[in-house]
Amino acid sequence: MAPASLPFDELLSFVVDNRGRTCPVASTGLPLIATNCISNEHLYPTKDNVRYVDQDTYANWFRAHPKPGDIIFVLKGAPGRCALVPNPVDFCIAQDMVAIRADKEKIDPAYLFAALRSPLIQELIDRMHVGTMIPHFKKGDFNKLLIPIPDRPVQEFIGNVHTALVEKIELNRRMNETLEATARAIFKDWFVDFGPTCAKVEGRAPYLAPEIWSLFPDRLDDEGKPEGWNESTVGSEFNLTMGQSPPGETYNEAGEGLPFFQGRTDFGFRYPVRRKFCSAPTRVARPDDTLVSVRAPVGDLNMAWEECCIGRGVAAVRHNRGGRGYTQYSMQFLQPAIARFEDSGSVFGAINKVQFERLRLIAPSLELIDLYEATVQGMDDRIRANTSESETLAAARDYLLPKLMSGEVRVKDAEKLVGEAI
Repeated sequence: MAPASLPFDELLSFVVDNRGRTCPVASTGLPLIATNCISNEHLYPTKDNVRYVDQDTYANWFRAHPKPGDIIFVLKGAPGRCALVPNPVDFCIAQDMVAIRADKEKIDPAYLFAALRSPLIQELIDRMHVGTMIPHFKKGDFNKLLIPIPDRPVQEFIGNVHTALVEKIELNRRMNETLEATARAIFKDWFVDFGPTCAKVEGRAPYLAPEIWSLFPDRLDDEGKPEGWNESTVGSEFNLTMGQSPPGETYNEAGEGLPFFQGRTDFGFRYPVRRKFCSAPTRVARPDDTLVSVRAPVGDLNMAWEECCIGRGVAAVRHNRGGRGYTQYSMQFLQPAIARFEDSGSVFGAINKVQFERLRLIAPSLELIDLYEATVQGMDDRIRANTSESETLAAARDYLLPKLMSGEVRVKDAEKLVGEAI
């Protein structure tokens, strides 16, 4: 039997609502979290492009501030996105969102967070929000959003499972960011800053294994690059495939054909988020190709998880040696040069194949490229494995939690599945 439901507003003991107008900001101070910092893919708010408030504004302008364990709930732009407030609280919240505090007598706080993020409640919010240009969910409609209320032990199980899954996904994300930063730092030292060669010129002690150290030139040439390394172009060093959108009737959501990626909106942290398929692909990227957004915006990067169809907003790049890591990080350090075409003078910024292939870079020895690939291969393999695990965990979360909330699946039956997933 399905559990009873209660209105959202009846489950709250307090709501932090700081007016619907812009907060005074400062150049330094406490971060001001805006709606762009709240995502259902992150446990806590991120600090992306934050502004700041000074101490006087923090103390006097706001009606209240979130406390650890509160849930930040977005009202405008992408209604329903939510994130937990960490301990300690190192930010304040801007307009177009509220921080809600669960009434512990009526609902388990961790369960409420899981329920709000569940596909079931997210779909209800999507149906209830108003506005076409900028969707928003009115605080006054909280009483219309009904939250299923299973027995307390079931709530606690759901809350604990959701927390465990989200924390593991978050751990994988942070690990991936660290691994990518490490691989990027090695690339920068070897191929951008010319660190080993500069150390040799300055007479500093070797900091790499002898077999690696010996492959770096001992001198810089008159142009300031390692002796023997050549100035080259993208077209000379990489294979470049520009995307071309296939006929619209070949797109589908049923999984027929290859995954299809049209542009930046399909990109995730490292790999694209699958949105559509194409049954008659025109241009194809191979597994581990670097994918570059070439139209509005220009220069964002991802990597092909598998063979995929690429539309006109994407290019696929692969070094002539075939490795993935050297290509990915080469494109990262070429991003400023690629992104300059965002202001190309047309309505939409774009870079074409000729322009892309003419971009200049320094080409090291092939032995060093192969060695770099071998050095970062384990890191890139771990990023892929973490990403795959996170997708499995997210699928388990999105499948199980609504069924547990509705009573369709019992806790006893779910425990084994959860144990296998975690």
